[in-house]
Parts: sequence; structure tokens; C-alpha cells
Amino acid sequence: MESRRKSEARYEKAEVARLVYEKQSLPTGMSPNEVAKKLGLSVQIVYKYIQDRSIKAKAVPYGDERTIYVISETAYEEAAELLKPSESQRPKRFEYYHPSQDIVLFQKFHSSKVSEARVIRNKDNEWGFYLPNIQKWLPFEEGVREYQLMPVYPIHQSTLEYKGYVELEIPKDTVVFYPFVDMKHGEWKTYD
Repeated sequence: MESRRKSEARYEKAEVARLVYEKQSLPTGMSPNEVAKKLGLSVQIVYKYIQDRSIKAKAVPYGDERTIYVISETAYEEAAELLKPSESQRPKRFEYYHPSQDIVLFQKFHSSKVSEARVIRNKDNEWGFYLPNIQKWLPFEEGVREYQLMPVYPIHQSTLEYKGYVELEIPKDTVVFYPFVDMKHGEWKTYD
């Protein structure tokens, strides 16, 4: 009788053939993590794009209850072209910066009369202030003249070496995002 080592395992030929077939039939391609790195996106955004079908991916059952996604090279190239910002999509300077007033969108102002005002544009695209505590918009000149509104921080900083764009959609009454915007305006951005 032949003795076996404890580390040995024996499999039936049919089971090995089934495993080989399953392995060979799996789609080949990149994982969402790899795609995220190549596109410069977060993995969460890549999963969002997979869910809304902006990025085509094969769902592959993994384990008992998990699913992994595999993105083919073709699907990646289509997504890269689709998700690459075009020049027309990039924000133009005049959309977020008013040179004659030297103000930027969502910039924080205040005075002894008003604890907080935010620079926004109204539906007619006119620059002014939104006063969150009374939910009122007023023209820029009126805010400066009648409320003595002054900027809380400067918006001109030294230029960063890294160049890029960020797109933020912030409703005017969502105050939870304002500290983040203040940090961006006060520390990271230059308008010179």
C-alpha cells in the first residue's frame, strides 16, 4: 500500500477539467481598480459608471454571493474616449471668476451686518450675493454698498505646479459643502 504525504491532495479528472473550463471561459480584461488608476478616477466613480453603463463591464460571479467586474480593452478605450473632458466641457474662466469685481463663485463674504454671504450668479447670470440666513439674493454692488460685505479670504495664491480641473455642482443652500469650497478658494486656486 502506497503512503501519501499529508500535503497531497487528489482530484478527480472531471473536477479538474471543470475548473480548467471555468478558468478559460472567464472574460479577460481589467479590474475596476486598474481602470480607475488609468483614468485618474476613484474606484467608486468607476463602479458608478459601470452601474449606469458608461463603462461596459462583464459581471462575473465570484464566490458564493459576490460579483466582480471585468472591463475589456475595447470597453476601456470606449470609456476613456467618452469620459475624457473635452475643451468645451472645461469651465471657462469667466464662468467662475469676475475680473472687474475680483470675485469667484461661492466665495465667502461677511460684515458686521451679515455673518455670511456667498458669491453666486442668479438665473439671469448676474453676479451677486446669496445670504443663506435670510435666503435672499442681492446684486454685488448692493451687498458691498448697503451691507459692507468684504471677502473673508484672499483668492490669489501662488500657482500650484499640478494643473487640472475639477467640476463641482453645489446647490446654493447646501451649506455643508461651503467649508470645503472655502479651503479650495483660500489655499489651492489662483486666478492671476
